[in-house]
Amino acid sequence: MRRAVLACTLLVLAGCGGAIAPGPTPTEPAATGVAVDGDLPVEPTPVFLRVLNLTGERAEAPAVTVESAPRASAPDLPQFPVALGITPHNESDPTGPHVRTHAATAIDGESVTVYEWALDAPELTETTLAHEFVHVVQFRHGWDEAALRRQARVGGGLSYDGATTYALLREGAATYAQTAYERRFLPDRRSSMAHQEAAYENASAYARLLLARYHFGAEYVAERVDSPAGLETLHRDPPTSTEQVLHDSQDPVANLTLKTEETGSWVERDRDRQGELFLRIALRTELNRSSAVGAAHGWGNDRRVTFVREDEVATAWVLRWDDAANASEFAVAFTEYLDAKATAEDGLWRGDDVNATYRVERVGDETVVVYLGDESFVRSATATASGDGDVTIEAGDGAA
Repeated sequence: MRRAVLACTLLVLAGCGGAIAPGPTPTEPAATGVAVDGDLPVEPTPVFLRVLNLTGERAEAPAVTVESAPRASAPDLPQFPVALGITPHNESDPTGPHVRTHAATAIDGESVTVYEWALDAPELTETTLAHEFVHVVQFRHGWDEAALRRQARVGGGLSYDGATTYALLREGAATYAQTAYERRFLPDRRSSMAHQEAAYENASAYARLLLARYHFGAEYVAERVDSPAGLETLHRDPPTSTEQVLHDSQDPVANLTLKTEETGSWVERDRDRQGELFLRIALRTELNRSSAVGAAHGWGNDRRVTFVREDEVATAWVLRWDDAANASEFAVAFTEYLDAKATAEDGLWRGDDVNATYRVERVGDETVVVYLGDESFVRSATATASGDGDVTIEAGDGAA
């Protein structure tokens, strides 16, 4: 491996693929050359300077390291997503967890790691660097922190929906700017936004959870800004739910306060907000696209609370809807979803391919509760609603 500093003046840059139009007045020091540890088929400094010009920013250049891609292993997912059909696939499945969802990483503003498989074609390397250099700008200027601070917390920690919303904005902004880069400097290449859309449509539910941040995130950013120069404003006033990203809206989440009482020997392990995107992807494991999108539309808020009793696990998922009509549409669709994945018997559904039991309960006009997991819990748990979004879950002991 060699270490070199690849510097490029604006004059040389014009000969590397086209001149750069003047950008806004810099607020940071001009970029220095990109330091590289390894061999790249393209010079990274021109790419970095182009990204700075597209975003209208100035930043110190990062170091780029070339490494072999780590081999992904199937994660040990909790019962909740598995019971809803979101499972890692084996290595023979092209949409499994080993799929190449990214060619590089940038976890801070100082370094970028490019994996060797992204070196197969110079254009792939170039567009990959452009994407990661947008992340460098995000980190260097604190955009990521600004967006993250606005996301929803549950129980003192960042909610799943909040973390997903942050990822949608972070990766969506980079994919949007990457596409702008391609249209200007690699006009014959299929755009990254088009590639991510196709990849998402052909993916498994598990892979969709990963790919959504690039696909839906970039679509949201494209609706919100006119060019990559508008990315900072979007990060300073970010979306705060996946619902807002999916529908390009500013709808606030509905009120939802969840209490648990009379849980017997069941102990609450954790609770979280899953969000509309997770719900849509879960529904699509058994429903067609339009049915899944329609059933998830009108999501107002949710809270998943998981209980344990020795080795047994069960969950109550409380979903608050914008209105009674949306709640009814979801309840009907979720029943169809369960009919496709489980066998109905005595008011319950028993999973055909997973060890889980399910039940659906309507609680008031705008709230539906899904129980899943251990059969004794699913059979005996109840929910009551009062006021504006106040829900109480009683687990009961059931048969141990």
